[in-house]
Amino acid sequence: MKHIKILRLVLSLSFIVIFSSLATAQDLTQNSNNPQLEMAAKERVQKWERELSLRAKQALLMEKKFVEFDIKRKKLWKDNISEEERLDRLKNLKILETREVRDILTKPQFDRYLLVLEEEAESTAPPQDDGK
Repeated sequence: MKHIKILRLVLSLSFIVIFSSLATAQDLTQNSNNPQLEMAAKERVQKWERELSLRAKQALLMEKKFVEFDIKRKKLWKDNISEEERLDRLKNLKILETREVRDILTKPQFDRYLLVLEEEAESTAPPQDDGK
């Protein structure tokens, strides 16, 4: 049961990030010099600055990390693979991104980061069918 909840959380978070970054991109093959990707990353970092009281260096590192993973997600959407494989890779990318963000944040900041992500995922996740 716990694994299903974690998987649901990861998939929901992946979809949130994917759709928010797809909305800001013109070309999936552009590199990190894409001002729209950088602008979207800055907006996400501003949210986390408010939530986590980030230091300037942390904010810069998170912005770079967000751009890096947005580029990877965009490339993945362009790959000619099955939807199941794409979802699996997106899930793995989100896990890797979260691990790398953990290296940027302090323990209390990271705990808060996970809590906020979980709250966002629960608020955007489709309702579960209880089988009744």
